This record gives sequence, C-alpha cells and structure tokens, in this order.
Amino acid sequence: MNSRSFVLSALIAGVVMGVLANLPLLNLINCILCFWIWVGGILGVFLYRRFQHGESGLTPGQGAGLGALAGLIGVFVGVVVYAVTAAISMPIFAAIARNLQVQGDLPFQQAGPWAILSSAVFFMVVNLVCYPLFGALSGFVGASLMRTEPKAPAPPGDSAAGPA
Repeated sequence: MNSRSFVLSALIAGVVMGVLANLPLLNLINCILCFWIWVGGILGVFLYRRFQHGESGLTPGQGAGLGALAGLIGVFVGVVVYAVTAAISMPIFAAIARNLQVQGDLPFQQAGPWAILSSAVFFMVVNLVCYPLFGALSGFVGASLMRTEPKAPAPPGDSAAGPA
C-alpha cells in the first residue's frame, strides 16, 4: 500500500465530503442515509486506485481505514463550511420550518453568533461519530466492489505468440 496515495485520496475525499455535506440545500441530500459521506468514502477508494494506476488495489479493511480517515477530515472541513454558510442556511431552514408549520423552538430559528456556534459544536460532535463510521462502511464496500485479483504470471515455456 502506498501511504502517499492513501493520505492524498483521504484528504481529497474528506474535503469533498465535508463541503458537499454542509453546503446549504445540498446538505439536505445528506439526510438520505448520509449520502455525501457514502460518496466520499467510495471516492477515496476510487482515487487511490487512480493514483496507483490500477496496479494495486486496497483490501476491504484498508478501504475502511481510508473511508474512516476521509470521514475525520470531512468533519473538520464540514464544521468550517457550516460556520461560514450558517448565516445563509439558517434563514432558509427557518422558512422551511415555518412553511411546514413546525412548532417549537428550533436551533436554526435564530441566526445569531451563539446559535451558529452552538449548532456547529453540536453537529461536530454528532459528525465525529457518523462521518468516520459511514466513511468506513463506504470505503469497505468500495474496496470490495473495485477489488481486482492480481494476474497470475504465465507458466514458463507457454507463449502467447503461438507455434514458431
């Protein structure tokens, strides 16, 4: 396993995961079984294979590790993206809740700095569990699906050119 390709794949997949899962309106797609986290874990395995030019694939266990590392990176990228875009997304979610006639005191109804900070910390704690977990699952699945068996060398004396 090439550690440089491993870390670079996890870094790219983690950034993609953190950005897509926390951009306003795109983050609603993440409500469907952590969709962007699954995409990020599989993307990490795919990128690793591309960086290795298909020479050596990952075992399912290594794919799970890559997905978990991408998930951890995605948590911290996601907190930054969430904090930067919360002033935009909180009013959108408040309007959605108002149109759906949701009752109660919801955290996104006030877009002040303390509401943004408290919700960012809450989501970071939750995501510290969810992102690595679903990232590991998706990395495991991705490595299992993209796994190729190494080609056996041709026996000596066997020529593919045919008889001479």
